[in-house]
Amino acid sequence: MGAPPPAGALMEEPSSLARAALVCKPWCRLISVPRFGRRLREFHRTAPVLGLICNRADEYLYSIYLARFVTTCSFRPRHADRRWWRALDARHGRVLLRGVSWGPRQLVVWDPVTDDWSQLPTGPLLAYDWNAAMLCAACGTGACDQLDCYLRPFLVVFLGTGVDHMTLWVYSSEVGAWREPTSVVQFPKYHVDLLPSAIVGNALHFIIDYSRRIFKYDLATREMFVILQPPRSYRSCTTIMTMEDGGLGVARMEGPRLSLWSMEANLNGSMGWAQIRAIDLVKLLSVNAQSICSDFVGFAHGVGILFVGTDDGLFSLDLKSGQVRKHWERSLQVTDQGLVPQALNRQKILNDRFLGSG
Repeated sequence: MGAPPPAGALMEEPSSLARAALVCKPWCRLISVPRFGRRLREFHRTAPVLGLICNRADEYLYSIYLARFVTTCSFRPRHADRRWWRALDARHGRVLLRGVSWGPRQLVVWDPVTDDWSQLPTGPLLAYDWNAAMLCAACGTGACDQLDCYLRPFLVVFLGTGVDHMTLWVYSSEVGAWREPTSVVQFPKYHVDLLPSAIVGNALHFIIDYSRRIFKYDLATREMFVILQPPRSYRSCTTIMTMEDGGLGVARMEGPRLSLWSMEANLNGSMGWAQIRAIDLVKLLSVNAQSICSDFVGFAHGVGILFVGTDDGLFSLDLKSGQVRKHWERSLQVTDQGLVPQALNRQKILNDRFLGSG
């Protein structure tokens, strides 16, 4: 058998390398080299989306009862359903889950590819409403290149409301413990919305105050701010997003219309919101206006894809290419309680079970 072609010759089809390695020893040796995985990720800066982490609601009780991995490719996780868990966040190939059964408050970090299951120690207890986010420990330090985050230690940031103030806790997987809480006494008691967070620049953002405000936590300086959201109509649904230029954005459902807003500098140098796009979903998706779930919109960070729910299924919109895709049929339709997708990015063949941790 002749020598294999240069590695770059097959870079456009990384999924074929796993099959080649099973029948060709030279290819097996090539892709088993620890540095090969990183070189492939450097070439494909945006990893393929393996699937969506979705929260399913009981149609009678209207409460979350499982987090489900819904695949968008040939990958199949060992355990697709995590019953009595709710997905709060999915980032860098790992998923943050919250226990929904009665008992002590539980948080778990789950890797659907390797099926690793890391339960965090009991931490924040004194919070009326709360949310949490997970991120690479290098985020905010300038040392994160977004290539090997799923192999690195992680942080979990917990934001909750107390009696008369907000409180923030941070868990470090390196230390295996929660830091001392930080009381945000300069802010009144805001409601913390149970909606996905966003990392924009060096800051982590949560939606608070019933989608009227955004809480900003600077990961480098540990400073905290509250940002007023763009004007909104009654019951409009909001998600925060990362704009193409790296800035903070907001996507908002207003009936059958999706509006996109960007945080930009005004003429006087101050920051403010500007509406940059309005999308007619009836025309774009070719659906009836009444079928659009106006109280649901999701955003996949890192790949720039918006998700919109309808009675017929879930649609994705690639903001860069304009491509629209339908992901599943009515059997998994979005409900106002139920489906909060987050994209899970990971190079298809670069998982610990196949190549190790190189």
